[in-house]
Amino acid sequence: MAGFILRKSQRLKTFATMRYFGDGVAGEGIIRDLSLNGGYITGNRPVSIGMVLALHILVPGENELLLIDHATVKWIKRADFGVDFDTHTPKVAEHITRVIATLVKTQHASSSDD
Repeated sequence: MAGFILRKSQRLKTFATMRYFGDGVAGEGIIRDLSLNGGYITGNRPVSIGMVLALHILVPGENELLLIDHATVKWIKRADFGVDFDTHTPKVAEHITRVIATLVKTQHASSSDD
């Protein structure tokens, strides 16, 4: 079981466009799932494990970008990569929590309509 890591929190499946910026890299992508502690991204520019990125996420239904200034790349598989967020800043943690709550309501409403 070497390398097996339990998730700290449940991830919400979502598809939000985003941009990411790091040491010599600027890319665009889609965040495919989101939690208070991290996310799974498909991007158009390569990153490396341990790289710290700033994320600008355009969340459907939100008026302002979700800005995460410290996301560390934890794994990479081709164009996909996972990041852990530094959510020690209460304002960022509150914004992520609010976005997740909005997405849960939106997804629940759309699945009820089916």
